[in-house]
Amino acid sequence: MKRELQIILKLAPRILAYREFRKKILADEKLDQIEMEEEAKKLTDVIISLGPTFIKFGQVLSVRPDIMPEPYIRQLSRLQDEVPPASFEEVREILEKDLGTQFKVLDKVPISSASLGQVYLGESKEGKKVAIKVVRPNVDKVVSNDIKIMKRLLPLLRFVLDKTFVDLMKTFVDEFSTRIFDEMDYNKEANNLRNIKEALKEYPGVKVPSLIKSTKHILVMEYVPSEKVTSTEVLSKYDRRSLSYKVFKVFMNLLLNNDYFHADPHPGNVGVNEEGELVIYDFGMVGRVDAKTRNILVRAYYALTSFDADTLVSVMDDLGAIDPYADREILAQGIDLFMQNLQGIEVDQMEVEDFLDISNQVFYKFPLRLPYKLVLPLRMISVLEGTCRNIYSEFNFLEFSERLLDEEGYKTKVILEQGREVLQNIRKRIMDSLLGKKKKPIIPARKEKRSYLPQILIISAIIVYIITENDILSILIALFGLSFIRF
Repeated sequence: MKRELQIILKLAPRILAYREFRKKILADEKLDQIEMEEEAKKLTDVIISLGPTFIKFGQVLSVRPDIMPEPYIRQLSRLQDEVPPASFEEVREILEKDLGTQFKVLDKVPISSASLGQVYLGESKEGKKVAIKVVRPNVDKVVSNDIKIMKRLLPLLRFVLDKTFVDLMKTFVDEFSTRIFDEMDYNKEANNLRNIKEALKEYPGVKVPSLIKSTKHILVMEYVPSEKVTSTEVLSKYDRRSLSYKVFKVFMNLLLNNDYFHADPHPGNVGVNEEGELVIYDFGMVGRVDAKTRNILVRAYYALTSFDADTLVSVMDDLGAIDPYADREILAQGIDLFMQNLQGIEVDQMEVEDFLDISNQVFYKFPLRLPYKLVLPLRMISVLEGTCRNIYSEFNFLEFSERLLDEEGYKTKVILEQGREVLQNIRKRIMDSLLGKKKKPIIPARKEKRSYLPQILIISAIIVYIITENDILSILIALFGLSFIRF
């Protein structure tokens, strides 16, 4: 009861202040941006004071533009770095019990600390240096108790906030309560490490530490020293633009090309070693995307960089990101209005902050929802953008995205996928038409020779686009082919 009262007293003033901002945002009223930024900072400070459960909660909330407005997201992003470590005495018992005599800790000051665990420099019996990750003491009990309190208090939000927000938050808490316990099981993180290492084993210039030992509470890995990717030492040694693109490319390729991707690429989890390799750390937050979703994500990515609102809405619908009762046409018009603000600007001149502000406003104001399977991809992209911008202040998400699409052949993949869909739709319409004719009285008719001209022309359109990248010519050829089909 004492903990419950503590949470209520600390969060209630911040929730009431947020309610006023939310009312104004939804009513399109003028906002005091400085006041909202200050209030967001107060909320973030309160979250830090409430301990590991709420810090992790805030970290995940920081990439949910469908729930929180931009100033709150910006302040909550501080939680990626500002996590005070537990004392060594608090974790000593766990280390001694799970490490046994095979390993020892060399320094009682952790190399890094996170909301749920921290990492120490250690050594094996053979004298080999290792990195030892240990879960915070009693964190499972703390988290379990805090989540129970969250779920008890959640219905009270209905008295102060609108139903849409409360429903979003309920879904968010349910998802969060499932995921956080996975992150506290280091046997699962060990499996994540194996999957990411396998995915990157042939990727040049990237190093993933090898797994040595794991239990539920500790993780022992190969010690791979490096300098933080945003450190002065690294930034003074390497070309910032090239380095930011290298980081961007590694993590985006993991998302778009593999079953597993690293979902937490903040600067503390990416380093550069003496050989100039990128070193990737921390595998507690790893996502999995099936092949179908990956293909849809690539199409969404392409539609975004092409400023194609209609296709983007269609792809978002396929992903389940649009409310079933939303008017798709109005939504496309709304998104197109946002995109028009950008279309007159050359991609290489566009500020990333402007792009993120616009995309966040779209999620916050329109009837969009974030499906569970997209939570981690969105988080990864958001955190990755911040890391790349810290490396190279002129980092441009859309410019780098277009470059990646070209270099990795994603545009061709999208065209082929769309061509395949066209052919499938044509085949389906033909079959539906034929099935429909079977229900009618059979009228003797002259048997006509089947023509393959439409299919040949459509496939030709795809080939022409791949070779010439002339979209107008390709569309004209495809439309010409479609005109020969009779239904």
